[in-house]
Amino acid sequence: MILFTDNVRDGTTYIRWGKTSCSNYTDAELVYDGYATGGYYTHTGSGTNYLCLPKDPLHEPDIASGSRVRIYGAEYTKQPGFKNNLHNHDVPCAVCRTHRTNVLMIPGRKQCYNKWRLEYHGFLMTSLYTDASPKEFVCMDADPESLDSGFEDQNGALFYPVEARCGSLKCPPYIDNREVTCSVCSYIG
Repeated sequence: MILFTDNVRDGTTYIRWGKTSCSNYTDAELVYDGYATGGYYTHTGSGTNYLCLPKDPLHEPDIASGSRVRIYGAEYTKQPGFKNNLHNHDVPCAVCRTHRTNVLMIPGRKQCYNKWRLEYHGFLMTSLYTDASPKEFVCMDADPESLDSGFEDQNGALFYPVEARCGSLKCPPYIDNREVTCSVCSYIG
């Protein structure tokens, strides 16, 4: 974990999915790195968002005796053209802080608009459309890493690339069956 060395109080945070460090493009600082997690892909209950759990949890004594919601680690899925060497590997994440106060994930672009600075770019991902446990859309880094915890087909929360489907989505500019890119950008004014 890196502690902030400046006295700047303004800023915001974002999660860099698929990495254990912050951007190569900016001066973002690491708050913590951890494990990408979420509800099991076939469960119909649980939260709908992915979470970045830290590697150094602090626990309380066990207090629950009834039903509980479960959280699982996330895995990469095998997708043609997308880092197939990561299939079934566990997904890392990094919570990053930038001194800029506005951060935006822009789906469909691997570059930022004018007056915005690239934090990182990648591919839009979420759970599979047939999964019982839907997840939010997130921007997975274009060059993802895996955790060194091994790789087994444990499932849990899964990440799938999002592809454009023409019809009610205008093509062009989008391309049918093409993966949708994304960028995480901070406002520089």
